[in-house]
Amino acid sequence: MARIRVTEREDGQNSLLFIQNNVAELLGGADCKVNLKKESGRAILSIDCPDCYSEIVGIEIIDKVAEIIAVKYKYDYFKSAVNVTGLSEDEKEILFASLIAADFYEDKKYAVNKMKGLCEVAIDGVYNFWLKPLKKKWAEIVTYVPMVFLKSQLKEFISFLLETKKKRVYVDGGKVYDSNYKRLFRADLLPTENLKLFREVILSGGGEIELLGRVPKDDEYYLKEFYGDKIFFSTRYFG
Repeated sequence: MARIRVTEREDGQNSLLFIQNNVAELLGGADCKVNLKKESGRAILSIDCPDCYSEIVGIEIIDKVAEIIAVKYKYDYFKSAVNVTGLSEDEKEILFASLIAADFYEDKKYAVNKMKGLCEVAIDGVYNFWLKPLKKKWAEIVTYVPMVFLKSQLKEFISFLLETKKKRVYVDGGKVYDSNYKRLFRADLLPTENLKLFREVILSGGGEIELLGRVPKDDEYYLKEFYGDKIFFSTRYFG
């Protein structure tokens, strides 16, 4: 048996739950044993799996750790560094999600490359000591964010992001799925619940949306407001 161990600050246990939930199907199929606990001020996720599955399980775990850094840690960074006026609280959260989404895949790839082959990862340690160039990049982005940011500018920014996005994502009720119809949970890494579905769509990196069913009223408003003609309606939507 091989052991993969991921640790985080004690208050970061939700991050470890994010990993566990996202790879639950793989862990079950590989007959892995999972243990999540708190010990000595740390949250600890231990995964014991047969040697023959250890490589693929390790790759998936590192992939999810990288998402935590590229979403949660980036959100925390921008939340503390960006102070804009002109937007409502919900619109500020949309802005943060958009800033995360702008370079999500590049940030995630950078973090993955730094952690390749590791079987034990301290998420906060990796972030604080191995990813300083990433934080430097985020600091530079902050300098370009105006102190006054209007809703019209937010709409322009999201439109700019969508110009290069081609993949279609699917929204079914309160759930968002990528182009391979795999459910996404990235918004679970963000602390607020308002407009969670809409922010999940932003974080998906999709350029088109297909609505398979009705969505919460507030989310639907912002979907139509910011995505416009990039929204498509399944016949199920009208059922």
